[in-house]
Parts: sequence; C-alpha cells; structure tokens
Amino acid sequence: MAEKTKENVHEHHRQRLRDKFLANPSSLNKHEILELLLFYAIPRKNVNPLAHLLIDKFGSLTAVFNADTNELLAVEGMGQSTAAYISTLGKILELTSEEEIQDGLKLFNLENVKKYLIKFFANYDKEVFYAFFLSKTERVIAKVSYTSDRVDEINFLLSEFSRSFASVKPYAVVVAHNHPSGNAEPSKKDDSATEKMYLMFALNGVILYDHVIIAGNRIYSYSSDGRLDKIAESVNSKFDL
Repeated sequence: MAEKTKENVHEHHRQRLRDKFLANPSSLNKHEILELLLFYAIPRKNVNPLAHLLIDKFGSLTAVFNADTNELLAVEGMGQSTAAYISTLGKILELTSEEEIQDGLKLFNLENVKKYLIKFFANYDKEVFYAFFLSKTERVIAKVSYTSDRVDEINFLLSEFSRSFASVKPYAVVVAHNHPSGNAEPSKKDDSATEKMYLMFALNGVILYDHVIIAGNRIYSYSSDGRLDKIAESVNSKFDL
C-alpha cells in the first residue's frame, strides 16, 4: 500500500508538471524541462534528482544532449536505455539545426550565422575544424568535420578537403574552427593554414569565402577583417593565379 501511495504521489507530480508546461512552456526551468522529458524514459520513478544531477554535471541542456553516452552513464541513476534516449534526442536536435541551416541561410553572410556558430562550437573542448560547402547559389550542400591530433594537422586537413571536393563538388567553402582558449584572434599558424587552404582551394577551382574562428561568444572573420583579401593577393601574385 505504501508503494502504491508513493507511485500516486509521483504521478500527481508528473501531471502537475505536464499541466504547467501546457499552460506556459516558458515557465519551466532547465531541470524541469529535462525532468519532463525523463518521464517518458523512466515511467515509474522520481526523476527529479536525476534531472538536477544532469544539469549540475553538464551545466546546460545543450551540454546534456551533446554529452557522450559514457559520460551520461557515469551519472548516478542513469541506465543504458535512458542514456540512449537522451543521446537520440541530442542527435535529433543536431540534425534539425543542420536542416535549419540548409533550408535557407547563406553561410558566407556572417551576420546570419553568428548565433548558430557560437552554439555549434559551444561544447567542444578541443580544436575542431568544420567545412561548410556551398553551391553556386550560396546554399549549404554539405557540412564536414575534420579532427586530428597529428602534428602535421594542416596537411591532414588539405588531403581531407581534396577528398571532399571530389565527392561534394562545391562552388565555395567556408572553413570554421574554434579556439578553446577563449581568444578569437588568429595566430600565425591560422594565417599559414588559411594561406595554404586558399591556394589548394584555388587549384581545385573552389572559392574560399571565409575562415571563421569561434571562441566562446566571440567570432573572428578573415573575410570581414580584410585579412582574407590580403592573403588572396599574396598567394595570387606568388603563384601567378
């Protein structure tokens, strides 16, 4: 009887939270939103403590949904099916974000995509490169990630770009990468990499529209700063392009 009463209390709480959401979705805080989702993964258990633990550990809903399955399983009260459920939701959110980009944004227009790029790189704690391939009508036709712990990282990137060009056949490319240090200013290594990318892209008949660096909420654009034009002039004169 005591167990049945306990279940009834949980069910009443769940219904109150559902009603609160239906009446005013924005009235729920982060752990309540997560708790509401967990109702469907864990039908007969108080999931409030788990929701709090997840937010406390990862710091945000975005980080929870981007967390590795093994990281989720390390949280007390988390089972494999629930971890898979959260990971699936995270993948859905990632795919819908990509569809939003591909359905209308013109990536080279930095003002249109600042928020997206900041959000996109927010949970990477190591340097990651992404290439956004554009058609002649400036639509995103593919997005590819490139990560490597190799010392000759730029040579690795150039070879990977060449493979992508063969399969995607883009008209232009926007390259973006993050600076986990928090400083968005380009380094000499970034300048050198941009120069090599510009040359390799030009030799393949592909335009480098921009190289964007994201550091927290700060963004640096080679194109907007005029740095890309200077690199283009230098490479074109040096190699008579």
